[in-house]
Amino acid sequence: MCGITGILSHKNPLDKNLIQTMTDSLSHRGPDGQGIWHKENLAIGHRRLAIIDLATGQQPLCNEDETVWITFNGEIYNYLELRHLLTQKGHLFKTQSDTEVIIHAYEEWGDTCVEKFRGMFAFAIVDLNQQRIFLARDQLGIKPLYYLATPEYFAFASEIRALRSIPVNLTLDIQALDQYLWLQYIPAPRTIFREIKKLPPAHRLNFTLEGKLSTPEEYWSLTFNPDKQKSEADWLAEFDSILRDSIQAHLVADVPFGAFLSGGIDSSATVAYMSQILEQPVKTFSIGFAEEAFNELDFAAIPAQIWQTEHHTEIVKPESLDILLPQLVQHYGEPFGDSSAIPSYYVCKMARAHVTMVLSGDGGDEAFAGYNTYRGWLTWLNREEKPLWKKYAYPLAHLLKPERYPPRLPNLKGWLRCMTLISADLRFKLWRQDYHSMVNQPIPVFEEANSKALDYPWCQKAQYFDIKTYLPGSILTKVDIVSMMNSLEVRTPLVDIKVFEFAATIPEALNIAHNPQGDWEGKLLLKKLLSRYYSPEFLHRPKMGFSTPIEKWFSQDGEYRQTLETRLLSNNSRLTEFFNPHALKLLLRQKVTQPLWLLLFLDEWLEQNT
Repeated sequence: MCGITGILSHKNPLDKNLIQTMTDSLSHRGPDGQGIWHKENLAIGHRRLAIIDLATGQQPLCNEDETVWITFNGEIYNYLELRHLLTQKGHLFKTQSDTEVIIHAYEEWGDTCVEKFRGMFAFAIVDLNQQRIFLARDQLGIKPLYYLATPEYFAFASEIRALRSIPVNLTLDIQALDQYLWLQYIPAPRTIFREIKKLPPAHRLNFTLEGKLSTPEEYWSLTFNPDKQKSEADWLAEFDSILRDSIQAHLVADVPFGAFLSGGIDSSATVAYMSQILEQPVKTFSIGFAEEAFNELDFAAIPAQIWQTEHHTEIVKPESLDILLPQLVQHYGEPFGDSSAIPSYYVCKMARAHVTMVLSGDGGDEAFAGYNTYRGWLTWLNREEKPLWKKYAYPLAHLLKPERYPPRLPNLKGWLRCMTLISADLRFKLWRQDYHSMVNQPIPVFEEANSKALDYPWCQKAQYFDIKTYLPGSILTKVDIVSMMNSLEVRTPLVDIKVFEFAATIPEALNIAHNPQGDWEGKLLLKKLLSRYYSPEFLHRPKMGFSTPIEKWFSQDGEYRQTLETRLLSNNSRLTEFFNPHALKLLLRQKVTQPLWLLLFLDEWLEQNT
């Protein structure tokens, strides 16, 4: 896990101090070393967190005749297999690193090399023979990659903050800001700045040294294609094999490692398989809250006890926000509203005191239909509650007043209502009138996902939306930033191309169906697999999720209420440049507190960046 940077100056020779400043800004991503390659108006930089090939894995790295250079962030889990194949084709290697495998794979297969990689990656290759820069990002969006294109410069980096070092004027993207208020994150390819873009997951891009930028090209896409021929025994046997293989592949490292253990199904599955694969006890790390409704430490203790892990726990307290909020804003580089970044940061900090790398359970909800939103989505669509008149009340209301009661169909508009943090009506009231034309505009990545998922069953349609948007835009972005703030590598064996391709063959009814109580329940096949290790009470309890008790912290008598009101209602707040002060006051009176966290994070971001 590392930080990468690069810059091409179109008009003047490049001052090496600029690439040095960009690279230094990512020192937290790579405390074990740094390297820079510089040639006239072009340079690339690298910060290294050493995980594999500690002795000879330094970057930037080049081929034998120094015509191809790479700066790479991530891990390629099938690199030994690819190295063997490339050796048979005559390629010679001077290191034991996965980075060198990427160089030779590029030489052998060109741009299609990315289609052969299993792992998490974001990299840039400078090809002096073809006079171009080649960028690529992993299939599911685990590792980030941002790029900037202006008449003066083309540049890329692992974080927005590195691109802020470049002497160009950046302009605020108001539509991106509205999407943040809508979804709590800004979906790719947008960022908060018009001049900076995110390379979407599973995309590659070329930029010629003469200044021609290609359109980002998608090289892989997940397709749901359920296999209805297998028996339950066959499904469980294959599932067991897939999980074991993925977790085994993610354990290759030359440094101490452990696992996050939230007490949920996914992290408990990861720890179960790790404990069977490894000879020594797994180091596990859990974060809790004083607020009982948000505290899963008792549940995390169950797998820790079963597998006899070396278990570490801590409690997060709200007073930490005063110190942590400015740091989070600085590192995310743009507004980011998932408040679970707070406990995620502290569990990373705790883990880093013991290990350099951990495995997490992220991705299980998207792959195996675990989110409560899916349950709510299916309940809303099916309307199966009794008495019978309730089932038909809504359709009748739609016929009488269609503008007030839209049809219950599994469409994109309905799903976005499930995912909305601040409704369109409330955002209209919130924004000053000058910005109303920017509010609630279509989001291309959702529109594209919807066009590909038209024929999917209802829940798989929602899963597909999340895999293309929420997973990379919110979940994986959150984990990448808070882990790198602590120089900790986090690997996600459930967010794996083989795991997701397997998951896409599972019939929807095997993942989510009615339980004996008559409620929708997800992850059924995974829970059946894990019943070998855990009790029904542990597996089938209500899902809590890794959330933060901001409702209590921001309540009228909460620990953070005074600070919240002072910041949001201050005459000096930058929020008033964009938002109606009266609407801000109305938001403060509401019981729903998630929008307040979005505005607090935004206020701090505006303070730091405008």
